[in-house]
Amino acid sequence: MTESLGEVEADETEKPEVSPEALEAAENFTTALNNFHWRADYLKFCEVLGFTPDNYAEEKYQQFRELVSYLDCFDKEAIAKMIEAGQ
Repeated sequence: MTESLGEVEADETEKPEVSPEALEAAENFTTALNNFHWRADYLKFCEVLGFTPDNYAEEKYQQFRELVSYLDCFDKEAIAKMIEAGQ
């Protein structure tokens, strides 16, 4: 009990290590979605997901584009930590 308050706080705020498996899963997930986004247009998106091109499919395509955009806001380590926390 000789630790000062500052030392205890520093220990509690250390970043947890992320497993190589979670990091690989995050990398694979984001890379695959980015690749699909890059290669697929609206019609390919509908084909892959089995959608009939309509208002619903257009809404889902827009949500997919937003998903890819927002995923790029996080680095792979942050995504890996969320993956691990969700298991």
